[in-house]
Amino acid sequence: MSTSEKIAIVTDSCADVPRDLAEQYSIFVLPMVIMTTQGEFSDGVDITATEIYEIQKKELPKTGCPTGAAVMDTFEEIKRQGYTKVMVILLSGGLSGTVNNVRLLSQNVKELEVVVYDSKQASIGIGVIALQAAKYVQEGYSFEQLKEAVEKLIAGTKVFFSIDTLEFLQKGGRIGKVTAMAGTLLQIKPILSFDETDGEIYTAAKVRGKHLVESKLVQLVQESCALKQDGCGHDSSRLESCRYNLVIADGGAPEERKKLEQRMMEAFPNYEEIYHANIGAALSVYLGKGLLGAGIQFLE
Repeated sequence: MSTSEKIAIVTDSCADVPRDLAEQYSIFVLPMVIMTTQGEFSDGVDITATEIYEIQKKELPKTGCPTGAAVMDTFEEIKRQGYTKVMVILLSGGLSGTVNNVRLLSQNVKELEVVVYDSKQASIGIGVIALQAAKYVQEGYSFEQLKEAVEKLIAGTKVFFSIDTLEFLQKGGRIGKVTAMAGTLLQIKPILSFDETDGEIYTAAKVRGKHLVESKLVQLVQESCALKQDGCGHDSSRLESCRYNLVIADGGAPEERKKLEQRMMEAFPNYEEIYHANIGAALSVYLGKGLLGAGIQFLE
């Protein structure tokens, strides 16, 4: 790759990219801001999801977009390291104003060609797009090739996640297209996803009882495969002709994640990579403890 094509990949802390992978693939991460009565914090820098779970027992924290200073400092660091082009992949615009803010700020950046994408995802749904883009950079993709590839990755990534309660989404005003439910006493667990058009959260399914969550998550991923126009169906033999990555996430539910991971590997044995994520502090503000997530990313 020529020096003129040195490409930086940027995402935000809601992508939940594991720290070791962010370092391995040189991914720059913009921290979301978290505000509590104890002060203002930077997601993944000086506050964790575990601390959020404790704070939620007393108050509902608030979140904000990465600060303008943090964004501009990141662009300056990118220039200092000799990059000339920047691919920015951010939290769904249906949940946050981050993508619009960064797009506006990028217009003031000199000496860098910057393109900003709305992932229409959250958590590892964003992260797996950024990670695959970073892999493509290492493989020698040009900036124009990368733009085309990232658009396909956004369209080809589907993630579902279950949460214990809608309380924090409702209180935080992030409920979007999710149907409000009075299902606490019945142990009804919502399984959510992101609308492919506007990136808002919607209810993909509901199950009664935690024991059904893992099976439903796997089923929903299988059904999303069946809907792909490239001919990949939910039958594993048909998936053999497709290239794909798997994604697994949890928020304070490590044992359940291990079980879900095993079931996903059995259902989709021909994956190229399987990525794991722990839900970070910013998303935990709205999703609470006890989250499980599973998804697939088609590579062609």
